[in-house]
Amino acid sequence: MWLFLRLDGIGEFEHPQHPNMMVRDESKEIWSGGGLTMEYLEPQMCWKINFDGLLRKGSYRQQWSEEEGELVPVKFSLQWENSTDVFNFNVDSSPSTFARALAQEPWTIELFQRVKKQREQHFRHEQWGRSVGEIEIENSGKIELSLQGIRSHSYGVRNWAEIRRYVMILAHFEDGTAAHLTVINMPATTTHLTVGYVFFPDGRKAGIEWSNASLAELAEDGLIQEEYGVSFTAGGKSFDVSAALDKQACPVVYNGLTGSGVFHECIADFQLNGLTPGWGLVEFYYRDEAAQLVPNLQLGSRTEGPDPATAASPS
Repeated sequence: MWLFLRLDGIGEFEHPQHPNMMVRDESKEIWSGGGLTMEYLEPQMCWKINFDGLLRKGSYRQQWSEEEGELVPVKFSLQWENSTDVFNFNVDSSPSTFARALAQEPWTIELFQRVKKQREQHFRHEQWGRSVGEIEIENSGKIELSLQGIRSHSYGVRNWAEIRRYVMILAHFEDGTAAHLTVINMPATTTHLTVGYVFFPDGRKAGIEWSNASLAELAEDGLIQEEYGVSFTAGGKSFDVSAALDKQACPVVYNGLTGSGVFHECIADFQLNGLTPGWGLVEFYYRDEAAQLVPNLQLGSRTEGPDPATAASPS
């Protein structure tokens, strides 16, 4: 579980046990851990997201530290409702991107068997929506929130050992356009696969058909720059997207229990075709066999909120 919060004029917050975050499942409807609960009210339509606990205030930490820092009581209650249809990556993606990626690989029976196995074991869908509610921070009062955001559901078997690295761009623009672009290197199947989609302001969706995005030009050396630009086509239209990363808001998270992968979650301001402003995230993933493990701690009562099974629903 990752939990980061940034409020203009107040500061940045993260969970005090980051990056060592383990989540327990409460039921088929509620997921909970470290004071955070997420409950679906209606599948693919509406979710409830609550937090009641302590968050660490200050700059996002890039590595583990025994020092707790400034811990602040925080509560928030949000209701997320969808604003787009679901994009199913296994069904809605453009075949041309997969064909182009496979054309670059040496064809063998083993290659196609691995590709088939991947598609049969792992599934993913996404949709955009709006979270409405309020947050209360000690000594800062209550703040009403209305936030655009994405719900991404990945399930099945994902073998992270097969992923060398990827870059993912998630952006929502002022005119209602929403976009996802991922460029990924999976040496066992496709060393340069581009996938993604565009949701148009009128609600139409289309898989990305082509992009000039190249992993070699997207922080291949591990040095993340402040500005990037990519172009792609979807639904018969061309898109030029530029991103200006906020280097003060690029928290680092680790992949699972092994620590063998590192994610950089970089908040960014976007421009669409040089005119339309947008906001979102650029995620950089690197497989790192030498990554240092964080201490094997358990979630403690200091960071947890009320039991979701007994806590009252927000008004």
